[in-house]
Amino acid sequence: MIKVMVVEDAVEDLLQYKNTLSKIQGIQVRYASSAEEALVQARDEYFDIFILDIELPGISGLELAARLRKRPEYLLTLILFITGYEKNQLEAFRQFHCYDYILKPFNMNEFYNKIVSLIQTLEVEKQGRTRVRMLLYPMMNSEVLIPIRDIKYAEVVYRTCRLYTEMQEEPFESHTLSLKDLIEEVDEPYFLQCSKSCAVNTQKVQKLEKINYRTWSIVLRTGESVRVSSKYFSLVEEQIKLLFISKKV
Repeated sequence: MIKVMVVEDAVEDLLQYKNTLSKIQGIQVRYASSAEEALVQARDEYFDIFILDIELPGISGLELAARLRKRPEYLLTLILFITGYEKNQLEAFRQFHCYDYILKPFNMNEFYNKIVSLIQTLEVEKQGRTRVRMLLYPMMNSEVLIPIRDIKYAEVVYRTCRLYTEMQEEPFESHTLSLKDLIEEVDEPYFLQCSKSCAVNTQKVQKLEKINYRTWSIVLRTGESVRVSSKYFSLVEEQIKLLFISKKV
């Protein structure tokens, strides 16, 4: 049985959520109207999924997520944020690694589909068919959890390690982590170094493209290109060939 916690202070919205969630089999749902109430329930009982309204009275949904993430048992728990402000989505991803978010106003079909997607993700992980590996990335005043599968590439610029991901347009920046440290942290097979200051996620590579007779670049599945330096070209070419051979097997 998958246990779900819904935290929402608006009575009408809560009634709609209850009606929709009652249609989903195999879940047990608890409801709270405040972050304080949710924290008490989360202490007494373990939950697999949290659905949090960001604009809660008193302690906000973002602060609630921060407090949950400080508990070891909830470090990687799936969180769906509900918000009426698009600006909150960036904060939700950056600080608390939410699984997804949904913007108000929305219809209940959209809400239903989001929850079903969460449940399917959780069931797959519990059955051991996939493993979501995470990177705890140190930033200026905090640390952020980033799924390795969401990283596109990393680049060092003026001693700042910039991590480009599918989570947001702007890179995550770290002044304490080097490119070498990053590659070692996530295990080398995940990252392919293509220059002294840049490495790409091998899972995002689409092809190796020739720009001119001296210049090559790695084209990512997202459409972005990352330049390959001549020093690293032979290694990159060999690794990309092996990568595509392994995908065909």
